[in-house]
Amino acid sequence: MIDKISNEYENDYYHLGSRLNDNFSYLFNLEQTLNKPYNYIYGYFENDKLLGFVHIILTVDEADIINIVVDNYYQRKGIGKKLIEFIIKKHHLKALNLEVRQSNDAVNFYLKMGFKTLRIIPNYYRDEDAYFMKKVI
Repeated sequence: MIDKISNEYENDYYHLGSRLNDNFSYLFNLEQTLNKPYNYIYGYFENDKLLGFVHIILTVDEADIINIVVDNYYQRKGIGKKLIEFIIKKHHLKALNLEVRQSNDAVNFYLKMGFKTLRIIPNYYRDEDAYFMKKVI
């Protein structure tokens, strides 16, 4: 089931987020993020456990994916795809944007999901360049 994340899942959120960045809990404080306008965090839940989430910032008919992560054990089971399809449908999106490390295995996932690489952003992650990718719906 996919639904908005609440503060009840704070520990699971930070645990999953720490896979993305060691400072995740500082950078993406759940309570503050949930109270920011146009920010949405949707989780994929199974048996009341958070298995993955996507954080987006909405514009008029597009969204920027800020973070998307799925628990290691549940990767390659379609959860990331379901999260992306959900936000597209839920918000009637015409496009999705994201930045991703060039070395991140997720690049192949995004390409399979129909994202195109529009440009390279030098030193986006200080030590590595990023791809700016876009999916037009």
